[in-house]
Amino acid sequence: MVPEAAWSAAMRDLVRGGLAAGAVGFFVGLLHLGMPLYMIQVYDRVLSSRNLDTLLALVLLVAVILVFQLVLDVIRQRIFAVLGGRFTARLGTPVFEAAVETTLRNGPTSAMSAVRDLSDLRAFIVGGMIALPIDLLITPLFLFVLFLLHPAYGTVALAGALLLLGAAIGIELAVRRPSAAASAASGHVQAETAEALRNAEVITAMGMLPALARRWRRKQGEAIEAVESGLRLAKGLSSLVRTTRMAFQIGMITTGAILVINDAATAGTIIAASTLTGRLLLPFEQLVDGWRQWVDAHGAARRLRSVTEEGATDRAREGFEIASGRLNVDRLTYVPDAQGRPLLRNVTFEVGAGELIGIVGPSGAGKSTLARMIVGIHRPTAGGVYLDGQAAWAHERASFGRATGYLPQDAALFSATVAENIARFGEGDMEGIVAAARAAGVHDLIGSLPNGYATRLGGSGLQLSGGQKQRVALARALYGAPKLLVLDEPNSNLDAEGEAALVAAIEAARRGGATIVVVAQRMSILNRADRLLVLKDGAVAQFGPRAEVMETMTPRRVAAAAAALTRDAS
Repeated sequence: MVPEAAWSAAMRDLVRGGLAAGAVGFFVGLLHLGMPLYMIQVYDRVLSSRNLDTLLALVLLVAVILVFQLVLDVIRQRIFAVLGGRFTARLGTPVFEAAVETTLRNGPTSAMSAVRDLSDLRAFIVGGMIALPIDLLITPLFLFVLFLLHPAYGTVALAGALLLLGAAIGIELAVRRPSAAASAASGHVQAETAEALRNAEVITAMGMLPALARRWRRKQGEAIEAVESGLRLAKGLSSLVRTTRMAFQIGMITTGAILVINDAATAGTIIAASTLTGRLLLPFEQLVDGWRQWVDAHGAARRLRSVTEEGATDRAREGFEIASGRLNVDRLTYVPDAQGRPLLRNVTFEVGAGELIGIVGPSGAGKSTLARMIVGIHRPTAGGVYLDGQAAWAHERASFGRATGYLPQDAALFSATVAENIARFGEGDMEGIVAAARAAGVHDLIGSLPNGYATRLGGSGLQLSGGQKQRVALARALYGAPKLLVLDEPNSNLDAEGEAALVAAIEAARRGGATIVVVAQRMSILNRADRLLVLKDGAVAQFGPRAEVMETMTPRRVAAAAAALTRDAS
C-alpha cells in the first residue's frame, strides 16, 4: 500500500472509531444524569417521606445505571486501544519504508523523528484525547438540565465553561514559544549525545571526554532550563484552572443556597447542580490539560505526513527477472539535494555479464557514490544506470535485491543471527546460507563461533572484528548467486587469509557469469580486472583495458602499483 492510500485508510479508521467512541460517550453522559436525579429524589422525596422502599428502589436503579456505565466505559477504552493498534498497523510499514528512503536523502535524524511521531500518535489515540471534541459536544445536554433546574444554575455553569475555554486558548498562546524552545534544545542534546556515542573510540583515545562532557552538561543544562521554564508556566496555569473550576462549584452551591433560602429551588437541586457542574466543566478542564497534547499530535501528524510524502518514490511496485546482469551506465549525473555541485558528472560505461571492472581514483572522486548509484540507492539527477535495460533506481527493490550483491565500505551487520544476516532476513534455506558462507571463505570462521550460524551478532550479542564483519557481509552479498556484484573497498579490513578468500570469491562469481564492479586500491584485486575506470572529480578520466590504463598512469603510480604487485606475489 502506497503512503497516500495508507494515510487515507488510517484517517478513515480514526473518524469511524472516533464517532463510535463519541456515541458510547454520549450514552455514558446520559447515564451520568442518573446520579444528580438520584440526589434530587433522595433529598426532596425520601428524606421528607421517610420511605425506605422508595430509597431501596432508587438504590437498585442507580446500581443498574453504574453497571451500564462501567460496561460502556470499558467498551470506550477498548475502542481507543483498537484504534491505536489499527493506526500503527496501517502506517507502520509505510512509515518505515518512507523513513528508509528519507534517510538516503537527508540522513537518519528526520527518519527517526518519524518513527517516534508514529509512537506518540498511537499513545495520543490510546489515551482517549482524540474523543475530547465529541465529549465537548455532550456538554450542552448538562447545561440544558441545569437551566431546567433553574436559570441561575445554567448561567453560572455557562460562565464557567466559557472561562475555562478561554483559559485553554490563553495557556496555549502562553506556552507555545517556551515549548518550541524546549523541544529544539532537547533535540540538540539528543543529537550531540548520539554523535558522541558513535565516536566513543575517538573520544576515549584522544582524551576528549572531559571537554565533551563539559560541553554536554552545558547543553543539557540549557535544555533542562528551557523545559522547566515551560513546565512551570503550564503547571501554574493548570493549577489556576483547577482552582477556578472548584470556585465555580462553590459558586454553584452558593447560588443554590440563595435559591433555596428564597424558595426558588429545592435543597436537592443544590447537590444535583454541583454534580452536574463538575461533569459539565470536566471536558473543559481536560481541554486545558490536553490542548498541548492536541497541538503536539497535530505537529506529529503533519511531520509524519511530510515524511511519508517525501519518502514516497516512483520505484516500480512489480519486478522482473534479471537474466544476464548486463550493466549500462549512461551519462549519469548526480547532484545531492543539499549540495550545489555534482558528485558525478556525465559518467558513461558498460559492463558485460561475467566481466570484472575496477574503479579507482583519488579520495573524493566519487567512487563510493558511483557504487551506490549502480545498486539504485540514489535517484540520478540526469542519465541513468540500467541493468538488463531496466533503470536500477526505479526497479522494484525486492526483485532487484535478489539479483544484486552489495558490500559497502562500512560492512554493517544487524542485531540478529549470522544466518539471518547472510539470508538478508528472508526465508533462506540453510543450504543456500552455507553455500554463500563457503563462497566467501567464512564457513570455518562461523563454525568457530559459540552457536555457529545461530550466533547472535550486535547489541547484546557477539561483537565481531572489522575483518570478520566484512567477511560475513561478503557472504551476505554473495547469497543467492546474484547477477550483479558491487563491492566497495571489500578488502579494507582483511588480513592475507581474508583477502585470498575474497579474491577466490570474486573469481568464482565471475566464472558463474556475474557482472562485478569493485572499488579498490590494492592491486591484488585490480590486477584481475578486465577493465579499469579512473574517476576524477566525479567524471571519467580513463576507461579501458587494465593494461592500457596502467600504461597511461604516472610513473609514481606505476611504481606504486608494481610494488603492490610484488607484495601480493610474496
